[in-house]
This record gives sequence, structure tokens and C-alpha cells, in this order.
Amino acid sequence: MPTFDSFRQIDRTRRLTGQLQTAELLKATRLDPELINGVVRQGTNDAHLAWGAAELLTDWSQRRIRFESALATTGTNKLIALRFACAAARQREYDLALQWARYCKEKDPDNLVPWVVESWVLVERKQRSQFAQTLPVWVTHYRDYTVDACEMRFLVLERAGYSPYVARRLGFKPDSDALLMAAELGRPPVEEMLRLLLKQTADSLQLRRQFLVNELVGQTLERTLYALQTELEMQTVVQSRKEAIAVRREELKELLVDMERNIVEAASESQLVQYYDNILAFGEEEAMHKLMATVRAPAPAVSAPTGN
Repeated sequence: MPTFDSFRQIDRTRRLTGQLQTAELLKATRLDPELINGVVRQGTNDAHLAWGAAELLTDWSQRRIRFESALATTGTNKLIALRFACAAARQREYDLALQWARYCKEKDPDNLVPWVVESWVLVERKQRSQFAQTLPVWVTHYRDYTVDACEMRFLVLERAGYSPYVARRLGFKPDSDALLMAAELGRPPVEEMLRLLLKQTADSLQLRRQFLVNELVGQTLERTLYALQTELEMQTVVQSRKEAIAVRREELKELLVDMERNIVEAASESQLVQYYDNILAFGEEEAMHKLMATVRAPAPAVSAPTGN
């Protein structure tokens, strides 16, 4: 199994070579599906383990079995149902995706994500004329339950024998199927019926900044919608907002560079475990600042021994 030291060496090599992926990194991050399924079999009727396995496995037939098992055990938990709907959509299981997306629209009524899933499926099917219902203005919260999914991944990987750090390193996945679908819906030309959905999604992703990638997608959606703005009286407001987004992007870029070059290499294993937990608890940006403060904190002074 990979260790903290092996990942540190892989990351060091990756930074020195400028490569995003290396053969060593790909090997270290490859999971044995039998190991994952074995954890689930040991925890019979444990919905958390089944859900975590569904999030980790890559074979769709196995993932579907685990999602369905978790749903059956929980009596149709809305979080799992939504993650299942998103995964099914990306696997082109359109009827299954619509079934669970529409279920979640009822059970999670102020959540934008079921609307994203349904709209994406209709666009993929070239059934734009079937946008039968307009998004209510009070549906304003984007929740794809990625935090919960990460927690389930960590749980399964630790049960499989991975160390707390490696479980978090392998199980942390801030991007989601829902986020990919939202980004694709924002590619021009943008359907008139989708503009409110994309605006609400863009606003929510930037207001509730759990992960940096969420905020960046929200910014991109917002800028796409501005490109459709034709009213002259809005141009000053739009330009001001574009400039604010550009400043914010530069801030995030500087933060990421500082983390990559100066912080991660100096952080201890326990500090990085806490960092991943802080991302889920407080958001990625705040977790970065907490880790920076910890790593850069001056070492406590050591008192000289006193003579008798």
C-alpha cells in the first residue's frame, strides 16, 4: 500500500518535472476493487460502507449494485439518491437518472442539483422542448453532497487498511458529476430556459465556497451569462463584476502556488490529515489558511536547564 513518504516523494518528483501525472502517481492511486468490495461484505447492511464503495469503484455495474444496496438499506436516503442520479446520468443511464433526480426534486426541494441533472439529460437527449417546468426562484442552494461522499470514501479506505493520510489522499475528490454537468450546461449557446438555473447555480457555488473548483466553475458560469447581457445600462455593472472575478482568480492562483511550493512539502503527516478534515468542515480555502498558519508558526522556545 502507498505510504505518506511514498506520496511525498511522488509529489516532489512531480513538482520538479512539472508533470501533473506520473506513472508512479497513477500506480499509487489505483484501487483494488476486490479490496473495496471486501470491506462492504464484512459490513453487511452498512449503508455507509456501500455508499463509500459506490463512490470509489470505477466499474459501473459494481457501482450501481452498491448504490442500490445503500438506498435499500437506508430507505432511500436523499443524499445517496442524488449521487446515484448524477452517476447514472454520466453513464448515459438516462431513465434511471431522471427517476432519481425527480425523486430528489420532491425530497430536497430547494436544491439546484436535481434540476441540473434533469436539464443535462434533456439536453443530451435533444429534448429541449420538454423543459416543461420553470425553475422556481426559491430554489437557490447547490448541494451535490460531495463532502458526505468524501467522508464515506475515507471510511471505506481506512477499513480497507489504508492509513488516515492515504485514505484522505485517495478519497478526496472535490469535483463531482453534478459540477461537470453544470459546467457543460453553461457552454454556449446557452438555452434560454436554462439561464435562471445557471445564474442560481453560479451564485450558490461562489457564495458557499466549499471547494475551490466549485467557485471557479461558478465564476465561469457567471461570465458566460454576462456575455449574453445586451442591456447597455448593465454594462458598467458587468464590467465591474468581471474585474472582481479576475482579482479573485489571481488571489486563488497565488494561494495555490504558495500551498504547492511552500506548505505541503513542510507539513507533517498529522497536519495533512487535519488539513483534509478541515476542508470538509470549513471549506478548502479556510483549511489552506489554517495549514499555513500551523506550518509557519514559530517553534516553541526551549528553556535552558537551570543549575542547582
